[in-house]
Amino acid sequence: MAALPNELTVVEPKPHHYYYADASVLTADLEQPLQQKISPQAFVKLPRDGQYQFSQAEPFRFEGILSHKGGYTQVSGRPSSKIAGFTTLATSVLEGLNVLDVVTADRVVAQISTVHPVYGTGQVPSVTFLGTRFDNLRIAGHRIELEHNLDILGPKSAGDLSYFENRDVLDRIEQQYDRIANSNNLPPWATDQYPKGRPASNGKGDLQCSVIDSIAGAPGSSFGHVIDLPHFGKIFLGELRVERTPGNPARGIYDAYKFHLTMIRMQMGCLSDGDICVTPLDSNGTGSSGGGHNNGGST
Repeated sequence: MAALPNELTVVEPKPHHYYYADASVLTADLEQPLQQKISPQAFVKLPRDGQYQFSQAEPFRFEGILSHKGGYTQVSGRPSSKIAGFTTLATSVLEGLNVLDVVTADRVVAQISTVHPVYGTGQVPSVTFLGTRFDNLRIAGHRIELEHNLDILGPKSAGDLSYFENRDVLDRIEQQYDRIANSNNLPPWATDQYPKGRPASNGKGDLQCSVIDSIAGAPGSSFGHVIDLPHFGKIFLGELRVERTPGNPARGIYDAYKFHLTMIRMQMGCLSDGDICVTPLDSNGTGSSGGGHNNGGST
């Protein structure tokens, strides 16, 4: 029976998804021998409705301290073509890295891809770091061999179990901590930062680990994903942080997850003072029950 002219047609609000991703090839805050803050290069940020963003990094040199030959960043967000959900991709590529002729690499690639479920079918995204790698990473001329662990977070668990409650994930992270804590001749700062029995979750809504399990061939001291190099500073490889922000169930808002990956973080303190981050990027997203519109793809 057709609706009468004065009858209202009720339109059910559609769930919608908000995308988030950003990427840059390099950022730095140098203090000595020259003071210079280098803002994120080739920075891109994904609009909340997804789509695609790309930026080319031109060759860069800051005196004789820091240089690279270029690279690019890209972020994209779209409904998944294979399963019900929303795919977010963040990529950062840097080529020809050179820091004080001590840390060099032909190519550094960081990549995060997540798939968030359609709202109402789950809240925990699956994630992969496929493509993430170092090409010809050298420290003071020494070729570095790395044991990668791109599956540190594993496959998405059954039953929409959070990474923060997934015992397999927590065990893998704690094993990384234990390998560092049990290394020989740890410097005092590492003993404090990686004490024996350190739990995977610090109770602050984040998990910290690495997509690198071990390093071989580096001068200085190496333990886990960390190199402590005399006369240079500390070098951290493949740092991964997972954050969880509580939602508001009363308003139909799920918990939000964010994945942050930085392939090289340097804390320099002798030949030069300052911090450098290579290929830092973030990815996450969240859905809500909607308000009569769909933002970020159909469900």
